Amino acid sequence: MIDPGDLIPWRIARRWRCVRCGWCCCNYDIPVTFEDEERLKKFGDVLWRGKIGVYLKKIDGKCIFYNDGECLIYEDRPTACRRYPFYIRRQGDDLAKFGDVYIYLDKNCRGIGKGKRIEDVLNELLNTANQKSMEKSFIS
Repeated sequence: MIDPGDLIPWRIARRWRCVRCGWCCCNYDIPVTFEDEERLKKFGDVLWRGKIGVYLKKIDGKCIFYNDGECLIYEDRPTACRRYPFYIRRQGDDLAKFGDVYIYLDKNCRGIGKGKRIEDVLNELLNTANQKSMEKSFIS
């Protein structure tokens, strides 16, 4: 679980892209949705059931799919991985407001300040959520 003190409003970031550094793969438990679980079954015994959810297994403190600096299932990665480092909320600070939602980033993400304009990334993220009818799982 992320420390709320590690969240910054999206406007502070300006740019973002995944640099595939593995920081999130090594520092967080990665939850999976029901849809993720169904899709990931093809990889075998890669999930564990916690008290309140299902997660990707870890080996030596890292996601089971993170190896030598890369995600072995990048195209099939879970929803949580696709939306990291973004946290979408129904309430928040004015600096985090983006349309009808409030968006924050994990300040520890090494991709902040790199890549595309943050507005373009957020539009892609929200469009993907709407296309897949997953908006409820994206917004808390």
